[in-house]
Amino acid sequence: MEGTAKTWEPINFVFYLSFVKWVIVIAIAVEIVLRLLMINYLPDLTLDRVDLLMWIIRLIAFIVIGWKIGKSYGEVPPMGAIAGALSGFVIGLIISLFRFESGFRTWKIFNVVTETTLTILVGCLAVFLIVYLWDLLPDRLKSAAADEFKTKK
Repeated sequence: MEGTAKTWEPINFVFYLSFVKWVIVIAIAVEIVLRLLMINYLPDLTLDRVDLLMWIIRLIAFIVIGWKIGKSYGEVPPMGAIAGALSGFVIGLIISLFRFESGFRTWKIFNVVTETTLTILVGCLAVFLIVYLWDLLPDRLKSAAADEFKTKK
């Protein structure tokens, strides 16, 4: 029984942040620029349509993160879940804090918690599913994607 004891190992968040940082930075930049453009040039656009577009941008970012994990490390769904949750936390927190740019409202305080939590859950599930589904792809598709990735480096 002594040889089967497992030791606790902390999660290396620096690794996950370094792995997903450029996807997060690009997603946040695109979302903030689009929000500013819509506020200034399309003020009559409904909030539902703006939020739908922003969620599409976030989902694209989560799909790219899952694709990168699948290409680099294979099927490791727990790694995808952690990377998705971490990227969802950063994106949700920064975007919810950005909403204070237009002024203070009481609902924006609650939005910091709810939007961050919702983005964490969606990011965790989306990246987890992408990494899990990566294993279901035929081997020739995976090798073609890996070869394309190697030529871009």
